[in-house]
Amino acid sequence: MSKRKNDEDSDIDVSSTDESDNSDVEEQQDEVVNVDFDYFDLNPEVDFHATKTFLRQLFGDDATNFDISSLADMILTKNSVGTTIKTEGLEGDPFALLSVINLTDNAEKPCIRAVVDYILEKTKSDNEFNLILRKLLLPGKSTKDQTKQLKVGWIVSERMINMPVEVVPPMYKMLLEEMEKAEDAHEKYEFDYFLVVSKIYKMVGSTADEEETAPKKKKKASTEEEFDYFHYEDLVLEENAKYHKHYEYTNHLQETDSRRVFTEYGIDPRLSLLLLDKKGLAKSVPEMAEKFPPF
Repeated sequence: MSKRKNDEDSDIDVSSTDESDNSDVEEQQDEVVNVDFDYFDLNPEVDFHATKTFLRQLFGDDATNFDISSLADMILTKNSVGTTIKTEGLEGDPFALLSVINLTDNAEKPCIRAVVDYILEKTKSDNEFNLILRKLLLPGKSTKDQTKQLKVGWIVSERMINMPVEVVPPMYKMLLEEMEKAEDAHEKYEFDYFLVVSKIYKMVGSTADEEETAPKKKKKASTEEEFDYFHYEDLVLEENAKYHKHYEYTNHLQETDSRRVFTEYGIDPRLSLLLLDKKGLAKSVPEMAEKFPPF
């Protein structure tokens, strides 16, 4: 079901440079391609393979540690909340996806246990963060009141790499509205905390460049690490998070030099984990819309 259409077309600039004849210097004109982004409900009959692709992309080199098919099934369960963005109607492939999985109620499912174990293993060097996650994610009561357990929702957000961040704030706004209005909202979507699994990347110098300049005097290396974002909405989420840290992936299947595209740097992807309470997420959504307004 189509939720709503973006109020305006998005202008995506696609420019190219012809360097075949350096003697001819001509002014290059940008080609503008108008793309209509439509927002849709999740569709299990259409979105399964794309959802698996998004999950593999989200977990990077560690995706092989998880039962991606089962996780995709959980995201696309009947009456689940969430949004996809498509350009070719309901039957088209999603370009972006945002949904939430109830980690508390599904804690005993093997595909969720694998994700929880992975997150706890990654955060074990951060004692306070790890302790909070253990109380929230492992079976048992997470409060002094033994009749209540705090509920955690895992926000699954991923998109094609060339999708603009401006499409994200409306998706989060719709997610909050859907969780509040769902028929089984109290049982399934009344979360106390939200866990966001995301990714950032560290910019690294090329080892190939170092080898080429080895005989020369090396410059003093900078000890300051530089990071950038795949998901720029994380800038807002981090500001309102109770905890946020990033970690190296367990598996390293691709050299950083092979990831150099259009820059002099290699990129070293890292896992990013953010924990927000429900007030923090509610505060983040309008701040996202302000920071990344629609086209």
